[in-house]
Amino acid sequence: MRFLLGLIGLVALAAGAWYFRDQIPGPWQKDAPVEVSPAAAAAAEEKLDQLRAGGDTVRLTGVELTSYLRYRFQEQLAGQLEAPAVDFEGEEVILTGRFPTDRLPDSRQVRALQEFLPDTADVRVAGGMRTLSPGRVALRVDNASFARVPVPADVIPEALGRVGRRDEPGLAPNEYAFPLRPGVGSARVEAGQLVLAPAGQ
Repeated sequence: MRFLLGLIGLVALAAGAWYFRDQIPGPWQKDAPVEVSPAAAAAAEEKLDQLRAGGDTVRLTGVELTSYLRYRFQEQLAGQLEAPAVDFEGEEVILTGRFPTDRLPDSRQVRALQEFLPDTADVRVAGGMRTLSPGRVALRVDNASFARVPVPADVIPEALGRVGRRDEPGLAPNEYAFPLRPGVGSARVEAGQLVLAPAGQ
């Protein structure tokens, strides 16, 4: 009986180790890329394929997501955001890049500064992320800056509208909704990484 119970315990332990294998150091765990590169983009794409094909929850680092955006979505981002970079700190998302000045909202505050701004300037957006519904998430903008000048909180909703935000039920004025890749059901930021779970979980 003791042998049987011990065997069951070992099986349970092995199953748990397999389920949490990405979080347990060992030779089976690949080192995460540390530099933005085509190789890091390929690593991110491999994880997404693993999620869709195997139904595994995957984690992406900021380097992997930045590489994925730059090398897999350069055409979609053309004219929208140059040199995008994503970082995760705890549960916070930080997006930086260079944004065209002519896409800024036409407000009194912006008009007062626009003649002093270059054609493109550094932009920084920080906030959180939540799942709205299966396959759809919202990025919450808590604060933003343009050309290192803080963007007033009352301007943020209008600025989001300039880059395609649309109103929908349950969406806060400072949130931007967007669909996830096919096969991805939810997304959250946890412990400095983007956690993607397959549809149906």
